[in-house]
Amino acid sequence: MNRIILALVAGMLLVTGCQKEDTTFNTDLALDSRFIILNAPADTTKIVVYSDHNWTMENRDNAPWVIVQKGSGSGTAYAIVEVPANTDDYPRAATLVFKAAGKMDTLKLGQRGLITPKIAITATAVAPGVAGGTVSTGIDASLPLNKMNLGYSGDGNTWISDLEIIDNQLIFNVAPNSTAAARTTKIYLNYVDLLGTIARDSLSVNQAKP
Repeated sequence: MNRIILALVAGMLLVTGCQKEDTTFNTDLALDSRFIILNAPADTTKIVVYSDHNWTMENRDNAPWVIVQKGSGSGTAYAIVEVPANTDDYPRAATLVFKAAGKMDTLKLGQRGLITPKIAITATAVAPGVAGGTVSTGIDASLPLNKMNLGYSGDGNTWISDLEIIDNQLIFNVAPNSTAAARTTKIYLNYVDLLGTIARDSLSVNQAKP
C-alpha cells in the first residue's frame, strides 16, 4: 500500500514539474530606448512604449524641429516622431517626456549636423629652437578652433601662445627658453558635441635647453 501511495505522489510531482508556468509582463511605463540619434537628413522614428495604461508623450523643450506624429496611446504601442533635415553644421538634441499611471520617463532625441567632427594633426611632435619663434604643422580639422577645447600639459600655457588654425595649418608662437633645462609640453585639442561624439588629437612640443 505504501508503495502505491509513493508511486502516486511521485507521479503527481512529475506532472507538476512538467507543467509550463505562464508569465505575463506587466508595467506601468517602460521604453525600448533611452537615446535615439538620427542622421542629418529628414527622418521619422518610432519609440516602443510599454504600458498597461493610457500614455502620453510630450516635447519637453518645445524644440521646433521635433514634430510629434503620434504622442499618445493605450497599452504597448508606438510613439512616432518626425524631424526635418538639419541644415546646421552642428547637432541638435531634445528631450521627450512620457507619462502613464502617475509614472514618468524620458528619452533624448538627437540629430547629427552636416559636419562630421574631425581633428587630425599631421605631426606628432615638433622641436623649436632655443630662440623660439613661430611653429606650424598641418592639421585636418572640420571644426573651427573656437569650437574646440584647448589644453596644455605642465606649464606649456606660459611659453606657448597665439595658437590658431589658418589654411589647414596649426600655428603658434614659442617663447625663447630662458631656463637652464630643456622643456616639453603637449598641446591638446578636443571636441565633444551634444550627442557625445568625440574628436581629439595632441602635439608634443620639445624645446632644447640653452
